[in-house]
Formats: sequence, C-alpha cells, structure tokens
Amino acid sequence: MTSTLTWSAYTNAQGCTNYVLQAINGARADENLAAMVLPTNWYSLSAAQQLFVVANLERTARGLPAYLGINAALSANAQHAAQLNTDPTAAAGFAIGLDAQGDPGMGGAWAEGFSVLAADYFWMYDDGWGGSAAATSNIDCTSPSAAGCWGHRDELLGSDSPYNPGVGLNCQDCEMGTGFTQVNNSSSFVDLIELPSGTPPAMTFTWAQELALGF
Repeated sequence: MTSTLTWSAYTNAQGCTNYVLQAINGARADENLAAMVLPTNWYSLSAAQQLFVVANLERTARGLPAYLGINAALSANAQHAAQLNTDPTAAAGFAIGLDAQGDPGMGGAWAEGFSVLAADYFWMYDDGWGGSAAATSNIDCTSPSAAGCWGHRDELLGSDSPYNPGVGLNCQDCEMGTGFTQVNNSSSFVDLIELPSGTPPAMTFTWAQELALGF
C-alpha cells in the first residue's frame, strides 16, 4: 500500500522542490526541451522572486525573450489578486503599451498550491483537459476543445491572441509583477506581465541581476 502524500500550505524544502522539478522535467522531455536547472541562489530567493525566475526559465527554454524584471506597481496588483485568489487585472500606476494588434499588452495567471514550482507545473503542464471535469485543474478548460484550455500557459508565454487578445507578449521590454500569500491550508500565487508604453520603468529585481547572482 502506498501512503497518501500530504503537503504543507507552503514549502521551499529541497525534497519537495526536487519532487516537483522531476515532474516538470518529465513534461519538458515530452516537449523535447532541456531539463530545467534552478539557479544556485534559488533557496535564498523570495517566493515572489522565484515566480519571476521560473517564468523566465520557461520562456528562455522556448527561445522567447526573458521578462526584464519585477516592477513594484505590477507586484502590488499581483499581490492584491493573490490575496483574493483571483487572476490579476491591469495595474494602476503602470503605463501599459499596446501590442501589435492594438490591444493592451498584458497577461496574467493565478494558481493555488504548495510551492512556486507546483504553480509553474499547473500553469505550464497541467492546464489542459484532464479527461474529465473533475480531473481538470483549469476551470476554463471545459472540454478537450475548449478555448480556455492551456490559457494560463498561453498567458505566460504570450501566444493566446485569438482567445484573449493582448497577451502577445513576445517582446523585449515586458516587466512582471508577482504575488504570493498563504490562505488557509494552501498558498496563492500570481504572475502579471505588462508591456510598458515607453521606456521600461524602474524595477526592484531584474533578470540581469539574477543572471549575475544565480547562473
């Protein structure tokens, strides 16, 4: 008999991290992608910073440009959404630009789970039809052909314009906001990405910094 696994509301423990990373890399192998290698400073990063870093690890693995960094206004909105267990909206205090189709350039996603990597797994590799409604974690994926299937993944990778215009974020200067909070016996994670209308505003943590620190 196999004992039932139990998870804490939030964990950054190495054993749990390795467990989810193994699942991510199994799914990556199915896409013929290289295994995800976490930066050397992973365990010293905050959950908010980890959300930013893992989003860029997913993007750069697919040849997409990394998001520049974490912006305070975007993070304030993402944190508010995390506290409400909901997807983020466009952030106040951030001048948003238009994408190539003329739509406000933004994307975002919310997930509930026990770690940053678990949220990443749900968004990137478990966002489609699971065979039944009960086995499907994405509530917008109501059938194998529903437009909402893989919507969170598409939001983060910027490739969902027919279903959700504005998330075509294959850009060189997009910034992120991230939110994290513990709610009851689980945790809430939010990513928010926006395209600035002009010069990218100041950031609190950048991809260039992380490359220098953790790679």
